[in-house]
Amino acid sequence: MGSIGIRAACAQTSLEVPGPANQNQPYVPPRQAPPPVYQPDNGDTIQLLPQLTHPAPTPPPPAPAHVNVAPMTAQAVPVLPAVFHGCWQGQVNELDWIRREPGAHKIGFWTPKTYRLCYKQVGDQPFKLTFTETGVEPNDKIINARGEVVPLATDGRAYATMRSRLSFDEYRTQFDGSSPTFAVDEGTNLDCRIAGDDMLVSADDYGTRDGTPWVRAHWRADFHKFEN
Repeated sequence: MGSIGIRAACAQTSLEVPGPANQNQPYVPPRQAPPPVYQPDNGDTIQLLPQLTHPAPTPPPPAPAHVNVAPMTAQAVPVLPAVFHGCWQGQVNELDWIRREPGAHKIGFWTPKTYRLCYKQVGDQPFKLTFTETGVEPNDKIINARGEVVPLATDGRAYATMRSRLSFDEYRTQFDGSSPTFAVDEGTNLDCRIAGDDMLVSADDYGTRDGTPWVRAHWRADFHKFEN
């Protein structure tokens, strides 16, 4: 059969609608295909900690830290509730889990991260984050650490989301003839909830190594108020 005849036959077959054999016979809808079965990720995932007492929200994965993000205008920065007033600090010593991105360089040891932020009023200006800092504990493997934290959204009561960026240079464990260090950029989405004098933080972290995808991780920590 020629190609024109085949197309005509296929078109005729697809348009044929058989009439009902009996006008009184109830209509039976065609069977629907079952929904696709979710297949869990089989990446390199390491479970490191048991579940903690406070909830662990699971926001969407953060955008790659190396992607350029337009600076937020003053109107876009949310005003955080009064319970966020003051200075907070915390340290992330351990992770819930860490996962290597497909095809990425192997994962080394986790370096503890430090967070410090102050939400204060300067003069008669609105409250804002007047001092933010993200860094790493001093060690002989990491240099040139720099970072910041910015607020993203709030429910107006005791919850807010923030975004932190941290960059540093880490010494290679084995020198390969190129630079003795590689560049690490981490972008972290922080879910923050005030509970008394504590800020309960749940975070999803995305890291790149020399500008290429490297790791994803999840952690939780309690930030505490401090005087500044």
